[in-house]
Amino acid sequence: MSSWPDRYLRHFMRFFGKPFDVVSYRDEYDEHLRLAIFDHAYPGYRVYASLGLSAHAHDLKGIGEAILLADDAPRDVPAIFVNALFFLLARRIDITSRFAIGGVEAVNPAFAEHFDRAAIYFAPAEGFFHGFEAVSGEENIDEEGKVYQGIFISATEQDYLNRRGPAAFEERFDAQEEDPCSLRRPPCV
Repeated sequence: MSSWPDRYLRHFMRFFGKPFDVVSYRDEYDEHLRLAIFDHAYPGYRVYASLGLSAHAHDLKGIGEAILLADDAPRDVPAIFVNALFFLLARRIDITSRFAIGGVEAVNPAFAEHFDRAAIYFAPAEGFFHGFEAVSGEENIDEEGKVYQGIFISATEQDYLNRRGPAAFEERFDAQEEDPCSLRRPPCV
């Protein structure tokens, strides 16, 4: 019997190959998360994948882990992403909902200013390989975990999301003909 984080690691390895690194983090409340970093899945990008959110399924109202793709700032992105993940755990945010976690400027002001990024928007992962978005349980065949994706957004995008809601934001975001994961992507609003 394996744990959900271990199942997710195997799942991510099936799609992204062997991780470049797996780093462990602890917050001030002694919560533990790992971050698997893959550097060969997409040319020019690193994929950062959480391992540990799924162990908190009851608090987060669903079994899930989150990924984030970034084409720059490999020293900065992990700390910003993990900070958002710990915030998600501390506030017990429903992982199945679509939401943004702000505060990028508090974690790394230089990154926030340089890339014009204020928050990470979380939603179900879409547009990946067939079968990527779900992880099946081993003990209970009906049990299924989901994969969520975080995308860096600007302050103007976060404001639009807060005022208009996830559906309107995603409509604007999806209409933009830019690489959605690029840190150099201009805001969609």
